[in-house]
Amino acid sequence: MSGIALLCSGQGKQDATMFGRIQQYPEVQALMKRISKAGVLPDKILAWQANPDLIFHNTVAQPLICLYQMLVWEIIKGLLPDPDIFAGYSLGELSAYGCAGFFQPEEVVRLAAIRGKLMMDGATVPQTMAAVIGLKRDQLAKICAGSKAQLAIINGSDHFIVGLPLENLTAFITQCKEANATKIVHLPVSVAAHTTFMQSAAETFRAILQKTEFHPKPSGILAGISGEKLFTREQMIAALTAQIRQTIDWRACMESAIAYGCRVFLEIGPGNSLTRMVLESFPKTEARSVSEFHDIYAVKNWIATALSRQA
Repeated sequence: MSGIALLCSGQGKQDATMFGRIQQYPEVQALMKRISKAGVLPDKILAWQANPDLIFHNTVAQPLICLYQMLVWEIIKGLLPDPDIFAGYSLGELSAYGCAGFFQPEEVVRLAAIRGKLMMDGATVPQTMAAVIGLKRDQLAKICAGSKAQLAIINGSDHFIVGLPLENLTAFITQCKEANATKIVHLPVSVAAHTTFMQSAAETFRAILQKTEFHPKPSGILAGISGEKLFTREQMIAALTAQIRQTIDWRACMESAIAYGCRVFLEIGPGNSLTRMVLESFPKTEARSVSEFHDIYAVKNWIATALSRQA
C-alpha cells in the first residue's frame, strides 16, 4: 500500500496556457503523436487557440481537459509508487479510469469528446451551474425547489454545486444571498451536469460504454456518486453513466480515500481546487497539484518527502 490517492480535476480551471506548460516534456510529445494518429480528437479541437473562450464550451473543454490529464499522467506515472486510490471530480472521473489503466489514453479522449457532445445535445434549454457556500443542505434544497435547480455536487457540509436553467440563475442567486450564503459563484459551464437534465445523455453514453473495451486492473477506482470502490466492468459502466445524471458526492470520495489509508493526495489539474478541498477538510494530510510545480519532475521528490512525513 502506497498511501497515495491520485485526483483528476473537473472543468472550470482550464486555460489557454496549460498545454504550453507541458509541451516540452518528451513523454508528452510521444503520447501526443500517438493520440493524434488515433484520430480521436474532434476536428474543431484546435479552434480554441484562435478563440480562447471555446475552451469553456463543453464539446471542446471535455476532450481537451482529458487530453491534458492523460499527457500529465504520462509524465508523472513513473515518478511515484502506484496510487492506492484513483478518483475524479465530475469530468475528471473519466480521466481517473485512464490513469488507473482501465482505458487507454486514446479511449479516454474519444469518450470525453462523445460525452461532451451528448451533454450539449441533452441541454434542450439553456443551462448553467453555480457554487454555493455557507448554506446547509436543507436550506439549499428549499431554494432549489423554487428555482428548478438540482443538487449536482456535494463538496462539504455547506459547500455545494447546483445545476439549473439559465433563466432562473438571477433569482436563485438572490434567494441564496437572502438566506445568508457566504459565497455564490456562477460557473463557466453551459450544461447542468450531474442532474436529471442530463438523463438522455446518460442513457446514450451507457450504450457506448457497453461497447467499449475495459482493461482489467487491480487499481482502486472510486465511484463519484458514492465514494465506493468499484471492482467489475458492470459496476464501472453503471458509475460512469450515473454520474452524468446524478449528484456527485465528492466529500464521500475524499472520506473513502482516507478510510483506505491514503494520506498523500496528488491532483493532476488543471488548477488546484481539489487540493484545497482536501487540505481544508483533512488538514493532517499532504496534498498538492501538479499545476503547482514549475518542473513536473519535482513531483517525485515531493511525493517521497510527503510519504516520509506521513510514515
